[in-house]
Amino acid sequence: MGELSRQLLYKARWHGVEMRVADRWFPSSKTCSGCGVVKEDLDLSTRTYSCGTCSLVIDRDLNAAINLARWQPAGPSAVTLLALTRAALLSTA
Repeated sequence: MGELSRQLLYKARWHGVEMRVADRWFPSSKTCSGCGVVKEDLDLSTRTYSCGTCSLVIDRDLNAAINLARWQPAGPSAVTLLALTRAALLSTA
């Protein structure tokens, strides 16, 4: 665990916050927050997400934030074992 992750986990526990860590390769930017379709290719220079399936057009970062807020871990880990009330999301990318 890196120093930043360690400090975030410490602060989360201190303030009674659940910290969930998404997998590094979770496609938060490539997944449509409207219908869930995952794009195969999305360049980093593309700042607006446009879904060809449901016609959603949204800022790329907002789309990723919505997907991370909805994300649920597949199973318990050392970080997700905090059974508390609020959630802090950390992408390990």
